[in-house]
Formats: sequence, structure tokens, C-alpha cells
Amino acid sequence: MTYYRNTLKNPPPFDDATIPFNVRQISNLYQVTISYPFNKVRSLRFNVGYRRDKMVILSSDFVPPTLPEPDIIQSYGMVHAEYVHDDALNTALNIWKGLRYKIYMDWYSRLSKTGANDHPYTLNFGFDARHYLPIYRNVIWAVRGAADFSWGPEKFIYFLGGVDNWLMFGNNIKSNGAYRYFNAANTPDPDNEYAYQSLAVNLRGFKQNVANGNNAIVINSEIRMPVFSTLLNRPINNAFLRNFQLVQFFDLGAAWNGTYDKIERPGILYSEPGNPVAVKIKAGGIGPFAGGYGFGVRSTLLGYFLRFDAGWELNGFFKGQPQLYLAMGLDF
Repeated sequence: MTYYRNTLKNPPPFDDATIPFNVRQISNLYQVTISYPFNKVRSLRFNVGYRRDKMVILSSDFVPPTLPEPDIIQSYGMVHAEYVHDDALNTALNIWKGLRYKIYMDWYSRLSKTGANDHPYTLNFGFDARHYLPIYRNVIWAVRGAADFSWGPEKFIYFLGGVDNWLMFGNNIKSNGAYRYFNAANTPDPDNEYAYQSLAVNLRGFKQNVANGNNAIVINSEIRMPVFSTLLNRPINNAFLRNFQLVQFFDLGAAWNGTYDKIERPGILYSEPGNPVAVKIKAGGIGPFAGGYGFGVRSTLLGYFLRFDAGWELNGFFKGQPQLYLAMGLDF
């Protein structure tokens, strides 16, 4: 059983600068997780949750005053079911051998009534499969394929690009007006209703939101080489040296709206805030997928496993400046 509480000031859509008042959202989430193992490898898991959001309009001296305004309360029910297969063995930090995958289904419904559509719902189907193949000692080839497809009156929107747990230092907009982490110029399709958002990662060589939509696919390939533990035949006490890894990666990804026949390679939209002129160039990649490649290093520093990657678009041989990433966390 899990209880989670979060407080957020001016969540979407109240983060619009034209709204002349502030809102504080207080969220409470209650979850129950049940797992039924068939054996040591396979299991069936269920997650049932209830979420309640209370949005309090903070008092101000605007005309009319906001103090008498009532709170906005919304409640949601959610069910997550997944089948898991996991026979991977963790032979070293960030080094596995074997196969693991999960296939899952999500159902979300707004329990509180909202206008003509009393209880809009969201359905999402997805999978995540990872295979780790040994090459030499602890050197492995790790491959991953993952996808999500959402539908219903309210959908998920997936923002393609970047890496998971990206450490973003500084504002998204640079001093010259360029976007640093998230391409806000690539706006979602206005014909769809979105209630939830998520990232479709990893797709290195690009910023977040190179494409977006209610469907997303990513394919990842990494050669991971723990340098010192592979080359030396003795124990290594220093955690930084023991876990130091060199990585060569190759990523493909796509995000789109509608049915599968709408998938196409995204175009990168280059623009500046406040400038009505924008230039759209087809992203580097293969077929309908945007693609990136590059190199990275991994190791433990101050107890945290850090990942540093330099990625290029798949449109030439190390063409242009690489997109750099500093992130935390294991695996993909």
C-alpha cells in the first residue's frame, strides 16, 4: 500500500502567464499493489489507485477578488495490470544477462463530473522488452524495444526525445532565445484531448519534444564495457573505477497521433520565442523513425550512478555539435 501527497503551484493549465491569479494544487494518491507470481520468472501484477486533486485559488487583490472563489476538486480512479517475465541476472552494476519484458494495460477515469462528458476515461496499452547479450566477460550488448498506445476521450501525450532522469541545470530558454532542453515550438495537435503526459525516452541526439502524440515507440541499443573490471583480474575497491563504463549507443524513436498509418519521421521545428517565423527540417533517422547515435560514460560518484552521453542526429558522420546529457539512474 502506498500513499503519496504533492503540492504544486500553478499547474497546467494555470501556468499561463495571462491568468491573473495563482493556484495551488494539492494532490493525494492512494494505491494498492498486488502481485501473483507463477514462478521465479513470471508474475501477474495489479495496481489500483484513487487520486484526489484540490486546486485552491489563492487570495489576491485583483478585481474581482479571488478569495470567495470555491476550490476546484477533481477525483480519478486508476487500474494498472501487467504481465512480467524477468530472468535477467545482475552480474555487476548496470550489467545484466538475460531477458526481461512486461506487457501492461492502464485504465484511468475521472470520477468527478465535468461538463457534458461526465466521466471521461483513458486507456493505454504498452510493452517494454530488454535483452542483454554477453560479449566478453562483463561486456554486454543491451537492446530494448518499448511502445505505448493510448486512446479514449482523454489521452496520454508522449514527448519524444532526450533521456530519462535528465539533470537540467538552468532555464529551458538560453540567453539567445534558443531552447535548451524542451522544444516548446512543437505544439501538440489541437484536435486531441490530452489529460496526462509522459516522456518517450531514450532518444539521444535530440531535445525533448522532437515529436509528440498519443502513440510512441523507442528502440535502443547499447554496448556497455566496464573498463577496469574487464581488463583487470583482481578486485577493485574504488567504486568509481569498479563501475566505470564506456557505452556506444544507437537510438530510434517515433511519436504520432491517430492510427499506425499516421507514423512518419518527425520534423524539427526551429524558432525563437516571440518570432512568428519558424523553420521545419526533417529529423535525421531511418524510415519513419528519428535516430541518434553516440558515446557515453557511466560510473558511481558520491553514491549516485551518473550517466554522461554525447549524441548526434543520424544524418551524417558526427555532423554538427552533439547534444549532451547528464542523467542519473541505471539501465536505459
